[in-house]
Amino acid sequence: MKLRLALAAALVIASTAPASAINRYDVNTMTCAQAQAVVAQEEAAILRYPAPDGSGRILYDRYVRGPGVCFAQAGHAVKNYIPTKDTKSCFMLSCESGPPDCSDEPLNIFCVR
Repeated sequence: MKLRLALAAALVIASTAPASAINRYDVNTMTCAQAQAVVAQEEAAILRYPAPDGSGRILYDRYVRGPGVCFAQAGHAVKNYIPTKDTKSCFMLSCESGPPDCSDEPLNIFCVR
């Protein structure tokens, strides 16, 4: 009983702690290596880039250092490729909520079996 009470108190304290700020970057001025280094250093960052269809829209998402960032938020990592100054397909990870659908990729390292 005391353990449950302690866990509940820890959850309340954790949920009331201030959220850390997340930095935003325009990756159209960065190389792929620079964008990956920013995410690796900061654990998570919002990366903005022009839409690949040439419409002029700006797209963005939160990209993370590794799958553990997503697991900590009851989600899973998703592979993405974004355009940077030096390439149209820079590998990044982002998070989606819930468990992964492992039926699409049987050897997907981001699926937990």
